[in-house]
Amino acid sequence: SDTTAGLALGRAIAARAVAWGKADGSDAKWTGSVPNAPDKWRGTNPLGPMVGTWKTWVLQRPDELRPPAPLPPQLAADLAELKAVQRTPAMLSAAWFWEWGAGGFRGFQFWNDQASRKTIEYRLESSPPHAARIYALESIAFHDAVVACWEAKYAYWAPRPFMVDAELKPLFPAPNHPSYPAAHGCLSTAAASVLAQLFPYHAREFAALGDQAAEARVWAGIHFRADVHAGKAIGRAVAEKVMAAVAKDMGR
Repeated sequence: SDTTAGLALGRAIAARAVAWGKADGSDAKWTGSVPNAPDKWRGTNPLGPMVGTWKTWVLQRPDELRPPAPLPPQLAADLAELKAVQRTPAMLSAAWFWEWGAGGFRGFQFWNDQASRKTIEYRLESSPPHAARIYALESIAFHDAVVACWEAKYAYWAPRPFMVDAELKPLFPAPNHPSYPAAHGCLSTAAASVLAQLFPYHAREFAALGDQAAEARVWAGIHFRADVHAGKAIGRAVAEKVMAAVAKDMGR
């Protein structure tokens, strides 16, 4: 009877998750076009232009955290910074890792891995409700940060650094979407900030990981400093909303 009840409950929860996925707008098709302007992102088949319209968990609207557009003087200073970067072996290692080891569609796997490590270290795997809550909160933060980030990306269509100055040679090809704000700044900061609050003893460890993820995109030459600052601000704001929802849920 225990097994039967468990299977029934698991299937019921899964059905709700699938229903959510079918109604969150993630199957919407893009019918827009890439702007034809010298100060905009240039390319074809941009990645995920409709992601910024998906249903969110803690944000009231996808554009709730949209940052202001970067100012030309700021971008000029950021361009000068990129031209002056002297990549050290440590910077190169970090840049490659956050692209191929924990970048793109591997990002959520990396942060779930971090949640798993701490769940096991603190022996929370024997308490499914506590373990599930950890994964849920980190994943909700990651998801809403994705939506907020992509909403802003396609609101501004900001060009990548090498599109602004052809002399800039990125370490590897930039992801095929606009530059501002930086995705790792949004996503890694959101996940790291939630885990830091769930495991306060390791807060500095998680903060350092999130910072490195964001900084590595500047080291790779695929993002301006303004992209990273805006992304980290979104990530922190999403994490705070997630933890505020937890406090409300627990009656604090």
